[in-house]
Amino acid sequence: MKIDIIIPTYNAKKTLDRTLSSIAIQKNIKDANIYLVNDASDYDYKEYIEYYSKFFNIKEITLQENKGPGVARRVGLENSSNPYIIFIDSDDYFYSTTSIEALYNKIIETNSDMVISDFLYERDNEKVVKTYNTVWLHGKIYKREFLEKNNITFNDTRANEDNGFNRLIFLSDSKTTYYPITTYVYFENKNSITRKNNRAYRLDGLEGYTYNLNWAMKKALERNLNKNKIALTALEVLVYMYHYYMELNNEKVINWSKETYQLYNELKDNISIDEYNNYVNNINTQSPQVIYLTFDEFIKKVGN
Repeated sequence: MKIDIIIPTYNAKKTLDRTLSSIAIQKNIKDANIYLVNDASDYDYKEYIEYYSKFFNIKEITLQENKGPGVARRVGLENSSNPYIIFIDSDDYFYSTTSIEALYNKIIETNSDMVISDFLYERDNEKVVKTYNTVWLHGKIYKREFLEKNNITFNDTRANEDNGFNRLIFLSDSKTTYYPITTYVYFENKNSITRKNNRAYRLDGLEGYTYNLNWAMKKALERNLNKNKIALTALEVLVYMYHYYMELNNEKVINWSKETYQLYNELKDNISIDEYNNYVNNINTQSPQVIYLTFDEFIKKVGN
């Protein structure tokens, strides 16, 4: 299988063995190339390279400064060459021994630019299958030719950079196939330092979300891509931020929405009334903070 598997790694010795083991047990994995992109960890991964080279081709690429997983993935892309690409994080693992082969076969069979499968979300004792997730990189395979032709890569942000990457793929009129099988396990430690303050973590995520979606939309406009899709993306972001404004009652949400509003205001004539109503008709206008605000009032607030 002509696949590159890119793994951003930062101080990952506690979990990396499980990730690499899940690759080692895959069927027909010998021709794949695995890239550990060491994002300025406190140590190298020499012992992992030596051990797992018995099972597949593996190489460590070391960054001199910690840049975050998006930059690490970009470096992995720039230093690899196989026609198909899979990303996996260093604390996750593949669901079964045929996960990679199934994704590879499906993208070739359908001649797609991206295949999306399901993944298992695991958090302590909680396990939930996430179906047709278009945001995260989990359980996906990409065609390099399409990424290079459309100049799609990761930006320098540290939160939601995968959302910007995937959204630009969709806006670039990719041929995307949904494959309803589980191929990946995403493991989250809810007690990690970054997630203990759930409200702060979610606000940081919202900032990354709005930045990356705006980044993708601006790239799409520069490339003269489908304005209806870009306009609907802007509306989608505003609807999403409205939900979180109602829940969190935080002025940061308004400020982060302003740039999206400018894009939306410029492109809204590309959205039909039916499309608009499909996005906003079912919005719940009540929140635990008892803020009564319609979506249209939220739009006006953002615009002001």
